[in-house]
Amino acid sequence: MNFIHSRKEAPRIEVTPLVDIIFLLLIFFMVSSDFIKPLLKMELPKAMYEEEKLEKVDLVVTLSAESEIYVNKERIEKDELQSYLAAEMARLGKYDVIFRGDSKIGYSQFVNILDIAKMAGATSFSIEHDKNE
Repeated sequence: MNFIHSRKEAPRIEVTPLVDIIFLLLIFFMVSSDFIKPLLKMELPKAMYEEEKLEKVDLVVTLSAESEIYVNKERIEKDELQSYLAAEMARLGKYDVIFRGDSKIGYSQFVNILDIAKMAGATSFSIEHDKNE
């Protein structure tokens, strides 16, 4: 008894629709990335020496020209700053704080934030700045 076997083509994946989708995603991300804006417009102080950027920053305290305090983009009141920093340092297990301040803030405000961070348990304190050109 002879059976007739028909030749079946192996299934294959069409690449053309995949390439179309990749290009659409690429265009979408290119267009949407232009709409990302920084949280605060700040003018950082200039310095001659620029340190290497840290790979991962856990606690950044930002003081704006209007004396608003932010910790990692979250607005914090000054009287809550010490307890918030202490809780975050305990949660992260890191006691390093990076300070970003507008060039228009006063020295006394900077020292006040430094004291609050030290009272919260910070062991290392860095200052972020722009490079002087």
